[in-house]
Amino acid sequence: MLNRRLLRTKAVQALYARKLTADANRLMALDQIDEAFAPDLNSMEFQDRAKLNEMKKQAGAILDELINKGESTEGSDIPAKVSVVAKSAFLAYQRQTESDGQKMVRRVLNETESIYVDFIRVLSIFLELSHQAKVDRGRRYDDPEAPFPKAGGLDTNRVIQVLEADKNLEEEIIRNGINWTNEMNLIRKIYREALRKDAEYEKYCNEANHTPEEDQQIIQYILRQVIMKHEISLGYLEQRDLYWTDHSELIRGLCIKTLKSADTSETFQLAPFTKDWEEDSAFVEELYRLVISQSDQFDVYLDDQLKNWELDRIALVDMIILKTALAELIHFPGSPVKVTINEFIEIAKRYSTPKSGKFVNGVLDVLSVKLAKEGVIRKSGRGLIDNK
Repeated sequence: MLNRRLLRTKAVQALYARKLTADANRLMALDQIDEAFAPDLNSMEFQDRAKLNEMKKQAGAILDELINKGESTEGSDIPAKVSVVAKSAFLAYQRQTESDGQKMVRRVLNETESIYVDFIRVLSIFLELSHQAKVDRGRRYDDPEAPFPKAGGLDTNRVIQVLEADKNLEEEIIRNGINWTNEMNLIRKIYREALRKDAEYEKYCNEANHTPEEDQQIIQYILRQVIMKHEISLGYLEQRDLYWTDHSELIRGLCIKTLKSADTSETFQLAPFTKDWEEDSAFVEELYRLVISQSDQFDVYLDDQLKNWELDRIALVDMIILKTALAELIHFPGSPVKVTINEFIEIAKRYSTPKSGKFVNGVLDVLSVKLAKEGVIRKSGRGLIDNK
């Protein structure tokens, strides 16, 4: 299973994106109302602009009631056309928001799956750099302005040789559409300006023979300090993945585990992305679904806890984090209360305001105890771990 914090973060990201699209869809629904009550400039009849504007305001108010409460309290004095237009705009809003929400969930899950592609991409960078090293070492004449040792190189490294010989890795590179043909300038730049200028790699190249431990050590070093850290390669990877900061730790871990297994072809194995992707994706989808379907009930819990706060002034991300945390606390009995709270505190610290961590902590600490006493939060299995 993937890191649960990453999965919780993906649920929060999907919910945040849905809220933004919902706000945009509300504006589109208001545009639909505006159009319905716009003066007909081609009509020969008198157009009562004041009356049309009043009807437009009434329809907009009904729309917002339907969006916020699921029902409207329109009086008998509301013209039938106002009610019809408002409900039509609401249905269009509802359909589009539902469609957009499904797309947001699929997007964050696709982004999560792309972590594996970037993992394979990083391994393929090693192979490309090895080829550059082989070409470099094969030159008859050294660059007098930048001489470089040729006794050893990345292409002579045992770990790299295992990677190059592995058919499974070769198939994964092809299957995931990784091809450097059009980006060889980038590879050459990483080789010349990052790898060749690194003192540890230069020291490695001064010796023709290395122990298996030395081969493994330099590969792990190049992963951490060159590919994952140098501004050239890091800039490329960040440009490809908007969520590189979130994903890089997992990618680095997969690479480290894979490279450590590459001492011999017999021990080599690509680290699995996850043990159960279906379970991982179901966790994200369920958190998302619960927050959407039970948002009103979560509002009741939070309203009672936040009596002295103006809810519209609480950061949107904080409200989404609180509701997602409540969804897990209430509906995932196997998740320990303290673990859930700590995880969402960390998400708040990273993605919201500087004070959000303390705010989320304070709200969830008190609310979790209260809901547990009321029997709303019930834990079993691992969830029974003490919350103190």
